[in-house]
Amino acid sequence: MKDAIAYVMDVEFVWGFQCRVAGMSKTSPSFLYPPPTTVLGALSNVISRELGLGEADGTLVMSSLSKNLLAIGWRPINSVPIKYEDINRIISVKITSGRLYPDPSDLGRSFDSPARGKTILSSLDDDSPKIRWVLVFSGEEMKTENYDFELKKKHFWRISRIGSKESLVSVSNVWKIDEVNFKFPSYRGCLLYTSPSPRDRG
Repeated sequence: MKDAIAYVMDVEFVWGFQCRVAGMSKTSPSFLYPPPTTVLGALSNVISRELGLGEADGTLVMSSLSKNLLAIGWRPINSVPIKYEDINRIISVKITSGRLYPDPSDLGRSFDSPARGKTILSSLDDDSPKIRWVLVFSGEEMKTENYDFELKKKHFWRISRIGSKESLVSVSNVWKIDEVNFKFPSYRGCLLYTSPSPRDRG
């Protein structure tokens, strides 16, 4: 495909990740693997910091990445996922009988202890658990409503978490592919999810 570029990155996980299924009860399971939006979110977080954008404007970066995304895929290199849930103490934000919580005068009702889903990535060798991602974009120049930026390898190197703030990672390898061939929807065993073309998006 003309003007399409791909970035491939290997990511090491400290223990695994937490990325819970949305729309369920407060006791919700974690995904088996990080969904594509978490990787795009991690990448947009790095770019937003570089541009000095706040949380509101940072969503424009992720929107721009999504519009230019053609395909995304991954494969575990040396790990298998193990899903589990454990009890976590969290601050309870709610209104009960017209009373707003958390309330310093009523600490007993200001906290809750639901089970939270997590996914451990268990290594199959003596190395850290790794997952390889392939991201294909229509070009390096990205445009938002108020900001333009260029996607570079350094942005992938600076990713420090994928999922919740506790889901720490370290990028161990990044390389760029300038000529992308879409005849086969895979790259070195990575399962690719293709996005609609810009023409199909309208």
